[in-house]
Amino acid sequence: MSESEQSTEVSAQDPLPSIGQIPPVPESAPSNVPPEIPGSAHGSRWTRLSRTALLFLGIGTGATAVGICWVSLSLLGPDAAPTKSGGGRPAVATSGASRVPAPFETDGTLTLAEVGAGLETGEVCSGTGGYSDIDLGTQVNVSDADGTLVAVGSLGLGEKTEAGCVFPFTVDDIAPGSKFYTVEVSHRGGLTQTEAALRAGGLEFTLGG
Repeated sequence: MSESEQSTEVSAQDPLPSIGQIPPVPESAPSNVPPEIPGSAHGSRWTRLSRTALLFLGIGTGATAVGICWVSLSLLGPDAAPTKSGGGRPAVATSGASRVPAPFETDGTLTLAEVGAGLETGEVCSGTGGYSDIDLGTQVNVSDADGTLVAVGSLGLGEKTEAGCVFPFTVDDIAPGSKFYTVEVSHRGGLTQTEAALRAGGLEFTLGG
């Protein structure tokens, strides 16, 4: 046998040593992009923002909410905001202006002593002589501590009594709040009283005698 025949025989009988199984070729090229995971940095657009951007976004949202509340309260006015009572429960808002005390009235009598001689008790009488200005309808003035006229009334019909001729009067709509008041009939001088005394009424003037 020649050398060439021996070489061919050796090659046919001794196969090449195994170097492992070669993996099949994939149908498509692999992608280097990892799969998108729900809730991950790739799955939420908010998490893609930087921390600074998120901070400014939160501040802007809060400022907008406060602004809306402020505008709502401004449109509704101060009465719309509920206040709290002593028990911690919301109380009904009151008016912005404090309540002004209501006006009051007073009443009394003016007696002309020794007037109406010859008249029976209960008969109509009036002032005479130096008191001719004292009669039905004579003005009764009420002034406050500053001398400002605050109310006006008038005398009623005179009636004969044992003390003389008595004229009743009533003054309405007296403005409250003065330290004292002066009540004057015609130009005969005034009677000074406190507000409490005027509210109680029953004032008594006497002229003559």
